[in-house]
Amino acid sequence: MKLYHGSKNSSLQLIKKQQAQAGEGVEVPADELLEGIYLTPDYGYALAMAARPDGLTHINTENKTIAFENPEAFDTQMPVYIYEVDVPDDQARQIDQLQWVIENMKEIVPTQVFNHQAGDVTQYYEVLKEKRETENKVPEFKIK
Repeated sequence: MKLYHGSKNSSLQLIKKQQAQAGEGVEVPADELLEGIYLTPDYGYALAMAARPDGLTHINTENKTIAFENPEAFDTQMPVYIYEVDVPDDQARQIDQLQWVIENMKEIVPTQVFNHQAGDVTQYYEVLKEKRETENKVPEFKIK
């Protein structure tokens, strides 16, 4: 199956296993904070993961909106990359509608890379100036 991984890194020869982290004060079930290779079947979601600036990111999948803790740090011209991988069906486990994880491999080789600018995320999500609370959202993610 084809899945995607978004990154700011332009030279990933391998996508490596890492430990997921939740944002501060955000409760995420322990089974979603796995050490693994995180992928998504949704190209727009992978782009959102690559485009986000440091701080918390709030994504509402129902309303197709995205808000950043530090919106002033969102650089629409920043180069970002979407890595496509071909994963055997028995290697990935679905966490939720947008997230899959590979736990039993240390790394995977991308089959293709797509170049973007962070601002391309607006083709998939409306970027909000401030967070709007809604019921249907993906857990918040924090990057440093």
